[in-house]
Amino acid sequence: RASLRRPQPGCSARPCKMARGSSASARLFVLLAACAALRLAQHAFVLPGLSRREAFQAAAGAAATVGAQAAWADAQGEPTMAFGKYGPTILGLKSAVDSGDLKAVLKREQKFKLLNSYWRNSPDDFQKVTSLTEALLDAADAGKASEVQKLY
Repeated sequence: RASLRRPQPGCSARPCKMARGSSASARLFVLLAACAALRLAQHAFVLPGLSRREAFQAAAGAAATVGAQAAWADAQGEPTMAFGKYGPTILGLKSAVDSGDLKAVLKREQKFKLLNSYWRNSPDDFQKVTSLTEALLDAADAGKASEVQKLY
């Protein structure tokens, strides 16, 4: 079978050997690239004309800003979205409350609870609104239309 193998173009009948050495131009290119990278790295994080005091003040300002961003991340619009989405639904129940349609009020129980999430970042207000909502829904469940009207 060895006699049936054809030599590859550019090779003799013996198996071809790959070139193992590298050219001088490739070595020179790698050396120049490394020198350029080192030269750029020396000035990568230094602003010209910036004193140590100014650099420290900039770092302190950045650290103070990071804390403010973390506090802002606490409320990314969810309370406002809850108020805008569920508020009109609850306000739309005024005619049902005035007419004593307690089934319509009880049908919107979940909307009342979702609207309460507007006050979740203020524990005192959230507690007040939640207790008011629970009292209103309990009165509606008990069939006390006058109390629902008063609490609404």
